[in-house]
Amino acid sequence: MTEGVDTLRRLNPDVLLSVFEHSLPERGLRSLSMACRWVREETMPALFRRCLVAVAEPLCAERFLPQRLWPYVCHLSLRDECPDVVAMNSTWNHQPQFTDDPLLCGIMDPEFLGTTLPAMPRLQSIHLGFLRSEVHGIGWDTLAAILSTPQLRSFTVAQFMFSPRQSSTMADFDSLAPLTTFRYEQRFLRTVLHQFPSQEAALGTVIGKSRHTLESLLLPSEIAPFRVLMTNQWPRLEELHLIGVLNLARDAHIPFVTLFAGMPRLRVLNLQLAVRKHFDQSLLQLWPQDREGQLPWPNLEDLVMSFPNLEDRVYSHLPRTLRRLTLRCTPHHSFDIYKRYHPPLKASEMLKLLSGVDVPHLTYILLEYCADVAEDDLLLYVVQRFPQLTSLELHRSTSREGNSMTITDVALRLASLPNLFVLRAYLEFGYPSRSFEKLQQIATVLARKVARPGLELWLLHHSGGNGAVWYPVRLVAEEGVDQEPRAEISHFDNGAVSAYPFNY
Repeated sequence: MTEGVDTLRRLNPDVLLSVFEHSLPERGLRSLSMACRWVREETMPALFRRCLVAVAEPLCAERFLPQRLWPYVCHLSLRDECPDVVAMNSTWNHQPQFTDDPLLCGIMDPEFLGTTLPAMPRLQSIHLGFLRSEVHGIGWDTLAAILSTPQLRSFTVAQFMFSPRQSSTMADFDSLAPLTTFRYEQRFLRTVLHQFPSQEAALGTVIGKSRHTLESLLLPSEIAPFRVLMTNQWPRLEELHLIGVLNLARDAHIPFVTLFAGMPRLRVLNLQLAVRKHFDQSLLQLWPQDREGQLPWPNLEDLVMSFPNLEDRVYSHLPRTLRRLTLRCTPHHSFDIYKRYHPPLKASEMLKLLSGVDVPHLTYILLEYCADVAEDDLLLYVVQRFPQLTSLELHRSTSREGNSMTITDVALRLASLPNLFVLRAYLEFGYPSRSFEKLQQIATVLARKVARPGLELWLLHHSGGNGAVWYPVRLVAEEGVDQEPRAEISHFDNGAVSAYPFNY
């Protein structure tokens, strides 16, 4: 052991840290750190680079990380386990312990955060998360304390209401850190987000003051500050993700090509936008026919469009830099939400749309369509037009028109893609089925026809309602020489992943 330690001592400190960072705790770093005091000290930056603090009572020194670890923390996760959640959302006369406001969490002490976070010299990113689905807000004073941390570059808020109470100090906030990444993720509270309009004002304040430094931005579309996005220049923004339900009136709508014109360096534009029953889908066009000019994002590499429209000019003007293209329903048609009102394009319509797309270097494409007589032509076009595809995702719905393709026909078409390494699919044949036996049948055919060394195959299965799972599938050889290999579907303990109406 002494000889090994002496060898490590000869390495450059940066090289040594890189070695430790690639030796994750479960692969032996924790054990190695116990070898001797010198090794322990040298592994500290790798061991405590990422730290999680579960908060169930008001934050204080005794309930936070030991101060001796602060110099090593780069990424800090604060997980809210507030015991007041039940009382704050109860119709009974229950009194919260730590707050007087039924909307605002009382355990994320802004004074403690405001003095502690700046004292963590390597701190670059903070994730502030809440794992439950109840209405639970984080106040502006807490947000301001975190956002004032001078060394902070990335901030993610998950599931909280974002300052649901109007704050008189918001307008005077001028100590914002130079953020490069800001994410507000919201999975559960979409139906009530609009009931608290102060959230839009708070988000507008934060991103507006960060406009010169932001490189990546994710917002829920329900309360996105569109005016701030439109009236400012975003010289460094490379990624914009808008995810949620869009509910704009025609007379108040401004096309996205105009809204986001001040983002010349945009590489990723992700518009996962669901719409209500009577929403005019033409408003989802990125670049309507009546708008002249040029596409303002010449370096676009990744485009996600919801409910693609054949009249949208963007498809005939996509830059040849594009590498990833997603044409989908949001949520996917296989989820029960809104599916009766906004079906996907027919295969013949999708074929017409793709025929106007000139991006020969695509490596990823997601297509969601209803099968019709043009499905085989569509799949053949994809195979011939995009031979560089390494990843493909298909969501195939049945339609009343029907078609003659079988699962074997589809599989044989996909097997013709020479560079495919990842195939993800939701495939309906006949009436939509929740049967796991039907999934097994599809898995067997796909795996046998498409399988090749190194190929990842995933199938989406819905168990009912909005519950869904991506299952990995692999071929397993049978013992008998004359027996064909069988498809084995792995479950959660072997890689299966939950799927949600909105992806993050």
